[in-house]
Amino acid sequence: MSFTLHRIFSVIFFLGALVCFGQNSKSAKGFKDYFPIAERPFLAAGSGNNPYERILLEAKPVVYYSIYNDIREALNRDTIVAGDAVYLSIQPHLRIYDANSKPVKTPSYKAFMGWQSIIKTENNNFLTAAIESGHYSNGQSKSAFSEDFEDNTPESRALYEDITDDTNLAEILNRSSGNFSTNLTRLSLNYRINTFDEDNYPLQSHSFTIAYQIYHNRFLGVFQFGGYNPEDINIYGRHQIEAWYEFTSHLKKMRYSLTQRVFLHPDVHPSAEIYRSETSATLYPWDGDLGIMARFSFGFDDYNYRFVDSYPRFSVGLTWDWFTPFVVKPRKMQVPQQ
Repeated sequence: MSFTLHRIFSVIFFLGALVCFGQNSKSAKGFKDYFPIAERPFLAAGSGNNPYERILLEAKPVVYYSIYNDIREALNRDTIVAGDAVYLSIQPHLRIYDANSKPVKTPSYKAFMGWQSIIKTENNNFLTAAIESGHYSNGQSKSAFSEDFEDNTPESRALYEDITDDTNLAEILNRSSGNFSTNLTRLSLNYRINTFDEDNYPLQSHSFTIAYQIYHNRFLGVFQFGGYNPEDINIYGRHQIEAWYEFTSHLKKMRYSLTQRVFLHPDVHPSAEIYRSETSATLYPWDGDLGIMARFSFGFDDYNYRFVDSYPRFSVGLTWDWFTPFVVKPRKMQVPQQ
């Protein structure tokens, strides 16, 4: 095994630094604002791999940074007022493989600008809509199916002429330097049913989310950079539909959540699966940010061009919930118990 341990420690240190910064730094207020629709960062190891490479460790050091956010203030009012958030989100997905550490295998990067708006219903449930637009790539420059040619060159384009519906793309994928690049926009809708204690602290919630994601060529729909090439978009398609349910509750002083997510991309190449399922359970022992996670997934791999892979995987690790439950109304405005 010729990978280098310093890469593992670098990932652990980076995630640890994000947690400490988010929890302790006064300048990190923007990281701690509330976002009802959000991806959680994690660090995990597990078993289950495609036939071509073995994953030792993976991490998503996701960060949200507020440009504007009045969601907490809106939810703390007695009147029904919309709360809004405008933000940047950086969502890298990193893997360490049981392989040579040089060259570094393709990572995965997402970066979004986003807006969310939330309404609290009369019975203190939450309805949230979000729109996010940005870039998704792996930072590589070679052809997706050859290490010999630069992407988007005549030699690289000629390779696609030999690809048919019967081609197994997982077998010919350039896993060390193959380019994956597209711009995308996501539309999401979330409804959260809440149960509160006498202090208006959320004890239990049922969260339902649906999302639609479209790949497009222009960044933010305007600027001509960062998009896909025509040969690639015909392979990975333009559309993805997502749905997920999350149940959150408390066991004594510990918070836990159970989550089921389903992903569909119906217009991909026939050799790739059109679905992905993720089932996870998370325990927050101190009812805070830090949680212990277990996850089982199957279907296509949600990692840039590795969507051509399909395999089951079980993972355990740590996760961080930046956006923990909070009191919905100020205590001074609560009605005393009779």
